[in-house]
Amino acid sequence: MHKSFLLLGACVLGAALAVPRERRQALNSDADFIQACECVPYYQCQDGEIITDGAGLIDIRVGNRSAPAGAASPAVSTTCELFLDVCCRVPNVNPGPIGPPAYTAGCGRRNVEGIHARISGFQGNEAQFGEFPWMTAVLRTEYIGDKEVNLYVCGGSLIEDNVVLTAAHCVAGKDSTKLKIRVGEWDTQNEYETYAHEDRQVLEYIVHPAYNQQNLQNDFALVFLESPFILKPHIDTVCLPGPQPFPEGTTCFATGWGKDKFGKEGVYQNVLKKIDLPIVDNYNCQESLRTTRLGKYFKLDDSFMCAGGVPTKDTCTGDGGSPLVCQLPGDSSYVQVGIVAWGIGCGEDGVPGVYADVTQAGDWIENEIIYRRGV
Repeated sequence: MHKSFLLLGACVLGAALAVPRERRQALNSDADFIQACECVPYYQCQDGEIITDGAGLIDIRVGNRSAPAGAASPAVSTTCELFLDVCCRVPNVNPGPIGPPAYTAGCGRRNVEGIHARISGFQGNEAQFGEFPWMTAVLRTEYIGDKEVNLYVCGGSLIEDNVVLTAAHCVAGKDSTKLKIRVGEWDTQNEYETYAHEDRQVLEYIVHPAYNQQNLQNDFALVFLESPFILKPHIDTVCLPGPQPFPEGTTCFATGWGKDKFGKEGVYQNVLKKIDLPIVDNYNCQESLRTTRLGKYFKLDDSFMCAGGVPTKDTCTGDGGSPLVCQLPGDSSYVQVGIVAWGIGCGEDGVPGVYADVTQAGDWIENEIIYRRGV
């Protein structure tokens, strides 16, 4: 078929060469006119130009509508094949790209209703798809036989398009070449979601210089990726907080795929869970923790903050590294105030969970990122 098309083109070209010069000039003039216009129904043409604003074409909800004033008559002779078409000038209009507008990224943007549609009928505290677009999973690549598998290690949060904030106890001592970061995940057992998740290999990770693996003080780590993520509705960053802590009682959210209970009875979650937790100030948190096996002399380090203490509501095993976020007063943006670190059991009444306090690591985070940017 392509070969026949080329042969036909050659015949047409030969015929054109045989036309006298005067006739060719006339044809060229006609061609210029035809190229400048387009055949459209006569009622779409007004004053010789195609109507682009709908004037006279839209169905205004009163009375009847006749052809637009100034429209060409159907009897007008044109070069168009269809009798009711006229050759009308094409306006100088750029229709722009077809499809959704480009996504404008912004930190801390929570999609409360999910993306595209709100999913109902949940049995527990499941998050909507894309509700927390900064949520990440830290994975470790292993081989079972000759099959590569991704093992869940911890949660984390996207704070730059190529930087993840997580807990030091999640990555310290691990081989960075076997680690990867997944974003845009929601249901870990379902590949068919509104938008696909994305993975990036880890370039390196940095553990806070004052991290103590025995008591988890300064439990901060930054994970730098080999290539950045393209930010989109279900993949975006969380804002980092200022130096001032949120007051006690502020309701915040922790997210993760960790166990729902402590010990053998607990099971990891397929769908991302969210838990609303109140902030507990450090003095009251320390007093509560002293009633546990930690004893009356326990001192809560300044690198920690607390939330929870509500029965059955807590982060648990496997949630380590996941973010605790709070909404800014008078704003729709969320900032990350904590990183899931440790606790005494899970969801014990009057016993808050303990988080690495992100406000205490702000300078360190900023300096490490600036250093790697070469600023």
